[in-house]
Amino acid sequence: MWLDVGVAILLVLGLLQSALLFHLWRQSAQLRQRVQMLSHSAAHAFTDVPTSMLVTALGRLERQMRQLEQQPAPTHQAYELAQQLAREGADLEQLVSRCGLSRDEARLVMQMHPAGS
Repeated sequence: MWLDVGVAILLVLGLLQSALLFHLWRQSAQLRQRVQMLSHSAAHAFTDVPTSMLVTALGRLERQMRQLEQQPAPTHQAYELAQQLAREGADLEQLVSRCGLSRDEARLVMQMHPAGS
């Protein structure tokens, strides 16, 4: 009789242990799945930063292009005045403000028509 009771207790303990192991196995599978999801979302979040930087830079370039397109192009008379002013010794800022040239255009005019020539 004691032997039957001992065997029954061992069987019950074995079943409880199996149920506990099964429960822990399911929890570990769920945790693995969560870790994979978090690492996947972290990888996507990391790659979004450079993309957002590119989008920001592209927006900046588009704004600059619109500004350049809105500025009127210097006329032939403006270039003639810039050449004359450059020969007379005008500086870069004067060519830009008085003739409507870009800084690069003003530099080129100053190089092509140095003061005193």
